[in-house]
Amino acid sequence: MFRVAKLEAFYPYPPEKVWRAIANRQALAKWLMQNDFEPRLGHKFCFQSQLPGLNEVIYCEVLKLVEPYELAYSWQDQLMASPSIVTWTLTPVDGGTQLHLEHRGYQQDAIAISQVTRHSQSWQAQLTHQIVASDRVSFSDEPKQLGSILLNSYFSGKWEYLLNHKLVEALAQETQDNLAVLQDSKGS
Repeated sequence: MFRVAKLEAFYPYPPEKVWRAIANRQALAKWLMQNDFEPRLGHKFCFQSQLPGLNEVIYCEVLKLVEPYELAYSWQDQLMASPSIVTWTLTPVDGGTQLHLEHRGYQQDAIAISQVTRHSQSWQAQLTHQIVASDRVSFSDEPKQLGSILLNSYFSGKWEYLLNHKLVEALAQETQDNLAVLQDSKGS
């Protein structure tokens, strides 16, 4: 059985600018994670998790690349039995770009640990609870029985936070940086 996170976001920028934020190594590092991404079909790359207390590597491979409209890659950390798939779709609309994110993974790889997810609770608080809960569970019998804490954090609200806050900040900062460069070049 699959678990799917589907999110939509509007950005008042053209698809090419939003594309640079999701398909550029330096831009991804600013709002998502450190990485060695290259926009090339078949490229294998890694994200380095920046979650407090977790030093995880997410192994990925570019599966689909239609610049500047669609990007898909596999996503697998060491606690996942099989890779999940992250798909970004950018659609030009009046005044900007509609972004659609779909992250599809197997249910057993993204289970919550001894807790029903509460929508009012932040993904950070849920993750902290899961890390504490995982300390009480023996990993000796079957290490993958808990699923991926990292993957679960993304399904439990981290993608939403990243798209609605961190990506927005990164796009706005790039716009400000570009304006400053333009003003400097006119002043010279």
